[in-house]
Amino acid sequence: MNHYLNDPYLDSMNFLNEACIKYPEAISFGSGRPVEEFFHLENTVDGVKRYAEIRRIDPNFLGQYNMTKGIINDFVAKLVKNDENIDISPDDIIITDGAQEGMAILIDTLFDKNDVLLVTDPSYVGFIGYAKIAGIDIRVVKRNDTGIDFDDLQRVIDTIIKEGRNIAAMYEVPDFQNPTGISLPLNERKELIELADKYDFYIIEDSPYGYYCYESEKIPSMKALDTKKRVIYIGSTSKTVFPSLRIGYLLVDQEIKTDGRTVKLSEECKKVKSFITVNTSAVLQAMFGAILYDNNFTLKKYCADKVGYCKQNRDVLADIIEKEFDFCDNWHKPAGGYFTTVKIPFDPTNDLVVEAIEKYGVIVCPMSMFCIDPENGKNMIRLSFSHMTIDEIKTGMARMKNWITDVSNR
Repeated sequence: MNHYLNDPYLDSMNFLNEACIKYPEAISFGSGRPVEEFFHLENTVDGVKRYAEIRRIDPNFLGQYNMTKGIINDFVAKLVKNDENIDISPDDIIITDGAQEGMAILIDTLFDKNDVLLVTDPSYVGFIGYAKIAGIDIRVVKRNDTGIDFDDLQRVIDTIIKEGRNIAAMYEVPDFQNPTGISLPLNERKELIELADKYDFYIIEDSPYGYYCYESEKIPSMKALDTKKRVIYIGSTSKTVFPSLRIGYLLVDQEIKTDGRTVKLSEECKKVKSFITVNTSAVLQAMFGAILYDNNFTLKKYCADKVGYCKQNRDVLADIIEKEFDFCDNWHKPAGGYFTTVKIPFDPTNDLVVEAIEKYGVIVCPMSMFCIDPENGKNMIRLSFSHMTIDEIKTGMARMKNWITDVSNR
């Protein structure tokens, strides 16, 4: 058995996905789920027939094996141009089985035995967890109040160079990061691209929350800023359409040298994908393709109700914390996304989290679940506000306040 599976860090994903199913009576601030009200499942399923009409093909064709890179690449190219100002050829797009498969493809394609992955800590467990399973050498970079601690990043880079190792890539969620909810400022995005070019590594930009901007105009994506072909972009429909659609997309327009030849990185990723899932379901691609076509290849209006719902929830949660949680400090009101973090008076151990669920009826998520170095998440919890009603937020926060107060007074 793969000994990397013994890492307790790898239990986090199952907890996040399953806690609210296992404890249906508890109010969950744990998993970052979109609300079902906006799924429009029947209309989306009807998109299979609609897509066949658009493409003028036999619908049964969509039940067959199909192109490894995908069949809606031209539609996605128009989407990212309209919504992100990213210019990319459809041939450099790979449609994946959710963003998670895209992450696995990149890890399996980019990393050799001598290669190192840079990650900020805390960060998204899905990417780092698979990197751990793959046996990748992961180096931690500290985060600060704005995002990346660049002094620490330089220190880590210098250490890796002295070791004679190669940095293959750095993983980052620059927009409303999971778990912190922080967005990387424009100047830091540019600085990171310059560092990647200077030290010859890729930036893997994961963007599941880019549409969920509440305060002002969204900062340009790193891929849109990238003139040096350093940024690889991971897109997802889990938050824009619904999670079980399982459609993601990689924007991979780089060229690499291998065995003395220059080849397209997208072609190398294609090879890896062909041995993971063969191809992404053409039926599911058709559903998404119909949505894109019928919305003029933009999702901004399509997502407006979802974004408004989450912004309202964010505002309610923030108001409660500011007025009633004066014993909790070191928190911020996120400008977008699904999450915020709060420092509480004690370290939320596994036993205390279980107590919160079973005795108080509220699910909270310790930040340690997202941290390679547990000290980085000490006395911190992540709160997701994406899935609940306003009444559930109010009731859940009251339960959480009782839990925090009772534990603190012991």
